[in-house]
Amino acid sequence: MNTIKSNFKTMKINFLNLNTMEATKFFFSALVCLSILASCSDDDDTIPPPPNEEEVITDVTLTFTNDADANDTVELKSVDPDGEDGPLSPTVTVMGNFTAGATYSAVVEVYNSIEDEDITPEITDEEPDEHFFIYAINGLDMTFSRANNDIVRMDGNKLGYRTSWVANTTGTGSITIRLFHESETVDDSNEFGTQTGGSTDIDITFMNVNIQ
Repeated sequence: MNTIKSNFKTMKINFLNLNTMEATKFFFSALVCLSILASCSDDDDTIPPPPNEEEVITDVTLTFTNDADANDTVELKSVDPDGEDGPLSPTVTVMGNFTAGATYSAVVEVYNSIEDEDITPEITDEEPDEHFFIYAINGLDMTFSRANNDIVRMDGNKLGYRTSWVANTTGTGSITIRLFHESETVDDSNEFGTQTGGSTDIDITFMNVNIQ
């Protein structure tokens, strides 16, 4: 009888020890899993956000309106159906002629026809400090300035979205518009604008622009 009790007691102790070992293994495994999850969470926190990709630009329109006659307009338009990097060449058109002696107010419209998206608000409202328009005139007697109601960047430079043009005397020439993204420096002190660094979003020259 004593031998049976002794054997039963030994079996009970072994059973308890077995349960204790299993519980310890389970607890240890749980700790390892929690550590891995915490490590993964920390790694996720250190992953940088994806870069802000540049928009595809297909349509650029520069519209001039005579300050004294709203019916007197000139439209410079470039349409590149598959964007700057696509194989198709852009179509560049000039509609209308400037009137000698008149002052015109101009605005720029930028569009992505592939995704049917107006990109102008992104440039003018959301990211004006990351963009800067530069202009050039060749062969035309025109006086150019950034408009008083143009958008002013945080650095004090005007964006070049709203501009003013005075058509002085008759002639034919070209107008160039360029849009830079994330330039290192920009300067509007000569009105046309200068910059360094960054990338070029728009670089278009409109030929055969007339002042009559």
